[in-house]
Amino acid sequence: SSGINAEYGQTGDQPASSTEGQRYCYFYQMGRCRFDNSCTSRHEPDPDFTPPKQSKRKKGKKPKAKAEEVVSCGKCEKQRKKMRTVMDVVNRIQWDESYDPEKVIVGYLDRFDGLIEENFSFFDWSDVTTVDDWETFCIPKHRVYYFKIDDVIVWDRRTRLDLIFNPKTVQCSNCQS
Repeated sequence: SSGINAEYGQTGDQPASSTEGQRYCYFYQMGRCRFDNSCTSRHEPDPDFTPPKQSKRKKGKKPKAKAEEVVSCGKCEKQRKKMRTVMDVVNRIQWDESYDPEKVIVGYLDRFDGLIEENFSFFDWSDVTTVDDWETFCIPKHRVYYFKIDDVIVWDRRTRLDLIFNPKTVQCSNCQS
C-alpha cells in the first residue's frame, strides 16, 4: 500500500529504519551529529568518506603577536613585540627605582594647542572620570604620544619605540649585515 505511512512518518512502503537511497550523515562521520536517532540521514560508516583537513587557525585571520616575539630593527617590517600601554609606562616610571620621575618629560596632544611637553610630575595619572578638573591636571591616556628621559625619547606611540620595557632593539636577520 502506497501513500503516507502514519506509523513511520514517511511516504511509500518502506519503514523509516530502511537506509536504502538515503545519503550518509556528514556530521555522524565526523562524530558530531546532534540529532542522533531523529536524524534523517544514514548513521553508518561511509566507505567513501574522507575527513576534511584540520586547520590550526581560522581563514582570513592572522595570528596575534605574542609579547615574547622579537623586536624589529625599524628598517624592516618583521613582527615586533606588543606595544605596552601608556599606563604600563606610567606605572614603571612611578614604581621602578631606576627611573626618576622628575627627569621624565611627557609629550601629549592638547586639543587646542597641539603637541605639548610637560614634566611627568605635573600630571595626575588617575582615571580622568575620578579627578576634579579644577585641582589637578589629568589628560586622557590616548593623548599621550611619547615619554622623554634626559632629552632622549624612550617610548613613542607613533614610531612604536619602547626602550622602557625593551631596552635592546634586536635586528632581524636581513638587517644584521
